[in-house]
This record gives sequence, structure tokens and C-alpha cells, in this order.
Amino acid sequence: MTAAPRLPLCADVSRGLNEDPIGTASHWQEVTVLELDVPVWARVRDVANWTPEQSGLFERLRGKVEASGAGFGLLMSAPRVPGQPLRVRHYTLGAGGYRRRDYHSELPQTEWARGLTDTLLDRENLGGWQEEEAPAGPDLHVCTHGTVDAACGRYGVPVFQRLGEAGVRAWRTGHFGGHRFAATAVELPTGLMWAHLTPELAVRVAQREVAPSEAARHLRGFAGLPPLAQAVDRELLLRHGWAWLSAERRAQVDGQHVTLSYTWQGVSGEVRAVVGHSLLSVPGSSHKPDYGEVKQYQVAWA
Repeated sequence: MTAAPRLPLCADVSRGLNEDPIGTASHWQEVTVLELDVPVWARVRDVANWTPEQSGLFERLRGKVEASGAGFGLLMSAPRVPGQPLRVRHYTLGAGGYRRRDYHSELPQTEWARGLTDTLLDRENLGGWQEEEAPAGPDLHVCTHGTVDAACGRYGVPVFQRLGEAGVRAWRTGHFGGHRFAATAVELPTGLMWAHLTPELAVRVAQREVAPSEAARHLRGFAGLPPLAQAVDRELLLRHGWAWLSAERRAQVDGQHVTLSYTWQGVSGEVRAVVGHSLLSVPGSSHKPDYGEVKQYQVAWA
């Protein structure tokens, strides 16, 4: 029997099509990073075997999102030393990205649902955790989850390793969406999501040794804004340089019309734009032959 032909990696197809990833970042008002050993990632994703407590947690989180319209991020990152008690890093949206607070406990990692409950739902419970001083500087959360999509294993692992060699705080992180953009990473506290990183480019981006114009086609967007506003925000990053990331940004979106308000360097203002799009057909993953249409955004100033 002849073996079925191997599908190309979705990330290779995306790069070959010159897909522009802007507007594909998740939209998060807050983010919780759980420090979990890699084998635990599969248990968190194993919905069929969740306990009633874990299932109830996600029902509560769904209700929170529906009531507020505010999304949340969940990242699973492998700790430096395996087998440690549960630690969490919690980020809330503010000026210049997200404000970070770090906590540790004596709980086993199997109690990961407690970390989500106490940071995202019942913050009064954080009094039972030990808070630590959060370090300054960026953290790059690189998807290396090859069991979800082979592209993330092939391209994410070398990026994670090179960042560590360069002295950048990098985390081997579970799937957070967008495997066709491997190597893809979430940069916190800036809230930027990156696409198609190479080991060399990842270091230059993390250390801001590359011009925004050179990195622009690798930017998925700022997670603090909705998709169309992410495209407008990238234009402002190109105009003002990396210093723009210190601005507090908010957006209103009405159809194709975006009003992005900001407070930056002591000045408040707003810009208006119309964001159109074309369509591009891309694969959904490296393991399925199905293609789907995605939007390629274009910004016109209003």
C-alpha cells in the first residue's frame, strides 16, 4: 500500500504565500500564565477528563467573557525546574501593555484550576498566595507544542533555545493559536504577538535591535486591541518607533471604521482610519488538507 503524501507544514505554506499576520493576535484584557510541566499541558487540554471543578471554572469564565465582552489569555509555560509547586503570573491591561504580578503557592501543578480561579475570577483568594517581585524586561512565550501542530515543534524549539542563549527570558509554551505562524510567540508585558520568527530575528526583536519596519510583517498585533485596531496600531508603531509601545491605547470599531485613542508622553489624542481587507486562502493546520480564507488588512487614514 502506498503511503499518503505528507502535507506541507502550514507555516511553510503561510510564508510561501507571504501572508500578512496583522490582526490575528488574540484580544485579551488580562492574561494568566500557569507554570506547568510539559506533560501537564495535555491534561489541561483534555476536556473529556476534566473534574467537575475544572469544568465549572470554564463555565464561569465563559460567563465572565459574555457579560463583559473582555477576553482573557491562558498560557501554559514550562518552569525552569520541573516538578515545582504551582506558580502563576497575572497580567492586566494598562498603559504600555500589561501590568504583571507574580505569585507562588505550595499547591501541586494538578491544581492549575485554582490558579485560574484566583487570578481571573476570585482575586480575594490571592491573599493565600505568596506574591513575588516581578522582574523587569520582556518575557517571550514561544509555542513549542509540536503534538498540536508539527510546525510549532520544528520552528518554535530553535527560537526558544536561541533566545535563552542570548540571555532573553524565554518560555517553552503550549499552544495558544496560530500554528501557521510558527515560530509564534507572545511577548509580555508589551502584549505583542509575533509570527514566522527565526532564531536570529527573535533575538533582535526581543532586544529591539531591529527597526519596526523590518519586523512589521512578523507582527500579529497588540493583544490589548481588537483585530482591525491592531492593523491601525501597527501603522502608528511604524510612524513613531518602538517608543510607541509605552502608550495606553484604546479603540472603538464600527464596521470598517476604527477610532484609536491614546495617551502617550503626557498627550492624549485619537486617530481615525478605515480598514479594508482582501482574502487569502491558507491551510488551517499541518495535519489537515482543508484551506480557509483569512483577511489581509489594509489601512486608509480617515
